[in-house]
Amino acid sequence: MDIKKSRLQKIFVCASLLSLTACSSITKDSSSTNEVDEMGDISQTNSATYLCNASPLHVFFHAEDAQLTWNDKEYMLTQAVSASGSFYLGEGLSFWIHGETAELEVGTMATKCRLVKVES
Repeated sequence: MDIKKSRLQKIFVCASLLSLTACSSITKDSSSTNEVDEMGDISQTNSATYLCNASPLHVFFHAEDAQLTWNDKEYMLTQAVSASGSFYLGEGLSFWIHGETAELEVGTMATKCRLVKVES
């Protein structure tokens, strides 16, 4: 029962934060270049590669924003408050990092990820 309650609380928090965020997913086409170019103006701190269900996930961290690429799609995320680890939200997805593990939630599907490489 506590697991379901915790899961529902997490979903509620994510839904609440998503309603406050103006991030959106972008695809690799000409309409996405403006948003990606805007991210280029922010100094990049580092990048990381995770393995999620045998698929590589690349994330570039820019101040409080993150640019995530997974399964040939790019997403722009904004850092949100987290009790532990780092939590990022985008439209229809969230990415939570805790140590060398992470969890990607797209819609209702949660995918466990493990850190493969970090670059500064």
